[in-house]
Amino acid sequence: MQLKPIPILFVCLGNICRSPLAEVVVRAVAEKRGLHHYQFASAGTGDWHIGNSADPRSAAMAVKHGLDLSAHKAQQITAEKRTDWEWFIAMDRANHDNLLGMGVSPERLLLMRQFEHASNALDLPDPYYGGPDGFEIAYQMLSANAEKLLDFLENRRL
Repeated sequence: MQLKPIPILFVCLGNICRSPLAEVVVRAVAEKRGLHHYQFASAGTGDWHIGNSADPRSAAMAVKHGLDLSAHKAQQITAEKRTDWEWFIAMDRANHDNLLGMGVSPERLLLMRQFEHASNALDLPDPYYGGPDGFEIAYQMLSANAEKLLDFLENRRL
């Protein structure tokens, strides 16, 4: 009997930079670890990019690291859709607060960088208005936290 996948939603502001990159980074790590019981997706709290592809700089960063964002289409998370997801992974505290405002349970809401040891390392900086270095930094932060996030989720399943 195959169990229903556990739905995980990565959330940023517009769903074209950080959250789609987080989705493919964590999915790749999960696949490498043989964790096929998760369903990964991403969304934004804002609506202005709905239907758009990933930012070309995020897409290029994904390709640089052997990942693919070519099929990504931005979507918005709303209060009505919050019951579709078991876990919400916010890219920063503003997204975290927006999700709480939509009625997402605090017990099912995480920050992507909350498992780092540095107390000020909570937000994944938004690279949208910066240069390409910001996208590399975002990728490195996501990669550094993917294992820790999956470890936490796996421990919660036990």
